[in-house]
Amino acid sequence: MNFRRAADLIQQAESIVLIPHLNPDGDALGSVLGLYHALKSDHKTHLKAVSHDPVPEIYRFLPDWQEVDSDPQPITTFDLAIVCDMSQLTRAGKQADLARTARKILQIDHHVPQETFADERLVDTKAAATAEIVYRLLRAMKHPIEAEVAQCLLTGIVTDTFSFKFPNTTPQSLRIAADLQARGANVSDINEQVFESRSFSSVKLLGLTLSTLKRSADGRIAWVLISRETFEKAGATEEETEGIVNYVRSIRGVDIAFMMREAQEKKIRVSLRSRGKVDVAAIARVFNGGGHENAAGCTLEMSLPHAEKRLLAEVMSWMESSISTNPSA
Repeated sequence: MNFRRAADLIQQAESIVLIPHLNPDGDALGSVLGLYHALKSDHKTHLKAVSHDPVPEIYRFLPDWQEVDSDPQPITTFDLAIVCDMSQLTRAGKQADLARTARKILQIDHHVPQETFADERLVDTKAAATAEIVYRLLRAMKHPIEAEVAQCLLTGIVTDTFSFKFPNTTPQSLRIAADLQARGANVSDINEQVFESRSFSSVKLLGLTLSTLKRSADGRIAWVLISRETFEKAGATEEETEGIVNYVRSIRGVDIAFMMREAQEKKIRVSLRSRGKVDVAAIARVFNGGGHENAAGCTLEMSLPHAEKRLLAEVMSWMESSISTNPSA
């Protein structure tokens, strides 16, 4: 990673577009909005944040979340596109063309690279969150980190570490989080908004989803399913599935948990979680997905029952091969 070259791209650009991945989570949005607030203070001639999907309700406490535009955009040639928290440009969805037509692309990410598409890459797979890398970039630029920037970046770290509970939490994560809090971020407010505040429909969806809970005979795999009928019964939207898979992961003895939801476009979106050294990103990559060792996702284009059988077979095969190569597992 070369922070100096990345800083030069930003400082030389008169127009910048900021893009998170589709179905943006707290890290993607926190990184984009953190950069938005920081760069806005530099009086850029044209600064815009766009997303394939609207900002989920649970992240609408972030400062100026309304600035993230999910409408179709006219093709405009920006000097610089900064894409956050994605290892493939296709993850930008309908906003990918804005990045492709930009004069330069800066990628900021902490996933295992899947595609080379950027002119400059700030990629650190050891970082707990992309927001950590944004923080390091701003510090390298000697850029002031005001309270609004700090709140956005700390949201990215808190969500991707599941409030510092996941094993991706590092000493650096905690040091950066402490500094952001000292600069005005409110960690208790972030936790309240993201983890402790849910709509009635999302809680109803949680109950209906957990009623579908299944597990393998050995108890090491557990999963839940969300059909379109379930969404309709709960009066809930897809964004209200946030965090459900972590309930499944919390079951004692479970090494791999997954949630499958039937999206409106008849695709099956999968969230995978694991414990310890169980690499669910490797499973997701079989289906052209990706992510981290303990948290990953993918999309299957088939019916929900077929997708359940297909994914379960892959997970069980992976578990069997991992046991055969590591008998102590």
